[in-house]
Amino acid sequence: MNSKMIKYLYITLTLLSLGLLCACSPNGEGGLSGQMLFQDQPLASAQVEIYLKADKDRSVQPFAVVVTDVAGRYQVSLPQGSYFVIGKKRETTDDGRTRMLMAESPANPHQVAKGVSSIPSFNLHEMGREGLPMADAATGLSGQITYQGEPVSRAFVYIYTETDSGLVGPSYGEAVQSDKSGYFSIDLPAGRYSLVARKRVDGSRSGALSPGDLNAPYSGNPVKVRRGERLSLAEFSLAGVDAEIYAQRQADGVFAKTDTRLFGLVLDAEDQPVSDVYVFAYLDSRMVGKPVHMSVPTGEDGKFALYLSDGGTYYIGARSAFGGPLEPGEWVGTFDDQPDHRVAVTRGTETDLGSIIVKEFW
Repeated sequence: MNSKMIKYLYITLTLLSLGLLCACSPNGEGGLSGQMLFQDQPLASAQVEIYLKADKDRSVQPFAVVVTDVAGRYQVSLPQGSYFVIGKKRETTDDGRTRMLMAESPANPHQVAKGVSSIPSFNLHEMGREGLPMADAATGLSGQITYQGEPVSRAFVYIYTETDSGLVGPSYGEAVQSDKSGYFSIDLPAGRYSLVARKRVDGSRSGALSPGDLNAPYSGNPVKVRRGERLSLAEFSLAGVDAEIYAQRQADGVFAKTDTRLFGLVLDAEDQPVSDVYVFAYLDSRMVGKPVHMSVPTGEDGKFALYLSDGGTYYIGARSAFGGPLEPGEWVGTFDDQPDHRVAVTRGTETDLGSIIVKEFW
């Protein structure tokens, strides 16, 4: 074999090898890399989810998922295209509280071509702190929660910007928890607010109150906070939930048993029963505000029974909390036999809805 033939064969084999290497990488080699932070510090073991631009709806599964290393860094190989990057982490704080962190990359969407593109580092934020304008660090209020003259630790103080709901339900804009001495402090923009404090025996942030729980609105409502003012509240004392009044409300209110009933199972995406979930009935297809009827929480078997006062068209949803905005970590779902989640009910009948699938909210 002469030298020209050897040279030709070498070039051919080299090009073939390069072609095979390119064929092994989808649309050529490419990907994204970056770093997740929390309070400007590297965040290890955070979950990085990659969504296709067309699939920004969080109800779909991510296109790819990776986890950050001890320095908060990550790298993921991707075909050429456009992607949305989201960071998430569930963690337990030193005081035993579950904290949900999440943020989208401010530079979304990110384009991937050949090579690895670097994403600017960004901070994750604690979820469940939304609904009010941007807080002013020099403005806010503080106080102490007590019960029968003793401080109440880990009570939730809810800040309402309007009072049409009667200081219950989904209209509160912010919530903060008291420390071990019952004290709390919160930054707020200037404005008028109404406050209510609650401590549930199970330590939850939201849900129907039961005997043994503590609850009270602030006696000085509404509170006016001026710009640049750190307002110290007067005594904020709680009262226990009265067992007799609670029992009467159970008998007469949204839990009252009737001859018209919807029943079924609450399951997760793997068809496993989910406990401690309420099933709600609304008259409005938007399913906002207060429901007209609700079930007691599901048990370990996921079974629910929802009693209705009359026949008609109802819109059915499910959630693991009662009242307040959706919080990360909650289970939420809808009855999906109809696109608008409705069910037609005849008075005096029992209707099996089958299963309601719930997902963890982020």
